[in-house]
Amino acid sequence: MAVLLVAAACASATEGTDTTTSPTTTSSDPTFSLTVQDSAFFLDLRTGTQTPLPSTSGEKSDYGRFDDGHYYAVAPDGSMVYWENDCCSASDVAAVARSDGSQARRLDPTGPINYYAGGWSPDGTKIVYQRRDGRPGEVVAGNDFDFGDLVVENMTSGRKTRIDVRLGSAADGWWYLAPTFSPDGRDVIFHLPRESSSGTKWDLWSVPVTGGKRTLLVKNAAQATTSDGPLWAFVRPQDDFFGGTRLVIATPDGFRTLVAALSGIFEPKISPDGSNIAYQDGDSIYVVEVSTGESSEVALGRMAAWFDDDTLIVAPDKP
Repeated sequence: MAVLLVAAACASATEGTDTTTSPTTTSSDPTFSLTVQDSAFFLDLRTGTQTPLPSTSGEKSDYGRFDDGHYYAVAPDGSMVYWENDCCSASDVAAVARSDGSQARRLDPTGPINYYAGGWSPDGTKIVYQRRDGRPGEVVAGNDFDFGDLVVENMTSGRKTRIDVRLGSAADGWWYLAPTFSPDGRDVIFHLPRESSSGTKWDLWSVPVTGGKRTLLVKNAAQATTSDGPLWAFVRPQDDFFGGTRLVIATPDGFRTLVAALSGIFEPKISPDGSNIAYQDGDSIYVVEVSTGESSEVALGRMAAWFDDDTLIVAPDKP
């Protein structure tokens, strides 16, 4: 968290100035298959090999199929996987399972309450997610303009801690907060929309996992991603959407642009060792090397989560 605060302080909690290296080289490695897949798969970045995720199809459950996810997040040791089956309605489901699909169980309660954007703590003992009422237009319990709550759940004890950050109502219905843990696990980082004279903008904030006063980290920033190393990253949002125009790496020395978007950068995820970042741009998944800024198209899909430093779980775009 100290690195985050130092980088934010360099910009005085404003947008800051992004330095830019030489133009990003985007390539398509011929060993990678750019074919639309019907279900989620493991992607070995060393060989390009795609291996379907195990399926829970045919089992009687309320958590859906492990290989039919819309969003995935993997515990630091690779033993457990959080996934969501879809977005955004009252019927959405969030669940966890072992990496082979076994011992699956639903996290969110049956009914209209949904969990979104789950992410693991650095020690793998907790998950942070956004809890909200998924019924569109529901006025009392939650609605299209309701953020809901940020919640940290201990995966051993099941204890849930609601983080009260007094969010209010979402600007123009943009309720998605994209929470993630800080590298030391003491804080939760999230983006928050705000109305401005030129439309909706987004800023990055942090708040202790125990709750308390939130702190502004970076203005005009969204979709933070962290690892257990000193580097972290975020996107510069598009006008009126939190998808990114640029993928920016943050260091104690300031901000550096890694990638300029072709369509819009979405769901960036930094590898456990901090050396690479996977992200969606258009219909494709790319991986950019942090040290060089070289980006490669590796798959077609909606988002990718790091299973380990060399392997992704890729979730396909659902029709």
